[in-house]
Amino acid sequence: MAEGGRQTSPCESCRMYQQEISLLRDKIYALETERGLNDTLPVEPGKKTEKTDTCNLKLNDTITFPKLNRQLGARPKQRQHARKNAPEIKLTNRFSPLSENVYNKQKMSEKNKEHEVKTKMERNTVPSVKARDTLLLGDGAISNINNEIMTTVTYPSATVSDIIDVLNKEITNNPGINKLVLHVGAVDTRNGESEVLKEKFNKLFERLDCLDKDAIQIFISGPIPNIDGRINKFSRLFQLNTWLSKVCKSRGLTFIENFNLFWKRDDLFKGNGPHLSRGGVRRLTENLLHALQNPWRPEQQERAERSMRRAPGSPAKVSPA
Repeated sequence: MAEGGRQTSPCESCRMYQQEISLLRDKIYALETERGLNDTLPVEPGKKTEKTDTCNLKLNDTITFPKLNRQLGARPKQRQHARKNAPEIKLTNRFSPLSENVYNKQKMSEKNKEHEVKTKMERNTVPSVKARDTLLLGDGAISNINNEIMTTVTYPSATVSDIIDVLNKEITNNPGINKLVLHVGAVDTRNGESEVLKEKFNKLFERLDCLDKDAIQIFISGPIPNIDGRINKFSRLFQLNTWLSKVCKSRGLTFIENFNLFWKRDDLFKGNGPHLSRGGVRRLTENLLHALQNPWRPEQQERAERSMRRAPGSPAKVSPA
């Protein structure tokens, strides 16, 4: 073996290794003394140990280190076991379990039986869905009206004669109604025959007189004005509205005024009309519901007629129908 340019014999190499082992042994002993370990590390040179200041170790000897019983980190908490001599607690339930075998209807008192029968009868009599007691029948102007208390039946472009033909059928198809609302007449004004239209309405009123007015309350919904600027059409609708309000008053029928609500209200129509927008349908529905809850009185009718006469932009002279 060469070290520093000179050859070293095997015996000299062994001596150098022994010196290094001796230094390591001294360092280990110093660490044990510093940490409180009095015993030195056992050296097993062929199962034989000696404490000597000089190191007589050989290359074939092995050094074993003892296992340290120290644990790093916090010591885990030990569970507190229950005492063996603790008294046992018995749990009891004074109520019987809810089961079909224990629950016996025969053991019920007579008062409970009567209450059960009464409750079942009340449940059967209460309707699950609110009944619709109002029938709204007319032309296409009311086609988009949908309400929980009204059944809407529409016939697009229907005339007064068409409504007369289907009146009895629709009343029969909707049993249980106590209010009938008719909205018709605007389509008939296109012909410009006011006297013929009056005769048709008189026939409709005669058919309504045959109904039981104590069971069914009748409402006549007035026409809706036009916004397309056609003066002749506006005049016919206005005359029809005025005539219907007077006839309904004389016959004891309830008239629903719609003319004032939609007059000069372009936002309630689609384009130039005659179809209503969503706001117009909502406004018409609210007016119908208000009239159903608060029937039209004669003083309200006279007040509406005076306001229409004083309203600017209305026809200068309108002959009463």
